[in-house]
Amino acid sequence: MESIPASDTRVYLFHSPDADVDPGAAMDKVNNWLAKDRSNAAYPNLKIADISVVPDGKGGVYTTVVCSLGRATGA
Repeated sequence: MESIPASDTRVYLFHSPDADVDPGAAMDKVNNWLAKDRSNAAYPNLKIADISVVPDGKGGVYTTVVCSLGRATGA
């Protein structure tokens, strides 16, 4: 995982409860969020540091996305 400052780090959690029924759609929420146009948003330099997928024990998955907001450091 890339080293990013804690003050610039955000963690997002997505849950896909029916991943076992529709594996192709399990990442749809995540992919839609990742593809979002941020060029005019508050943090246009958002960078993904890590993505992990773990089973929820009931046929679904939890997807965790760790990212840097991309704020400029320094003065």
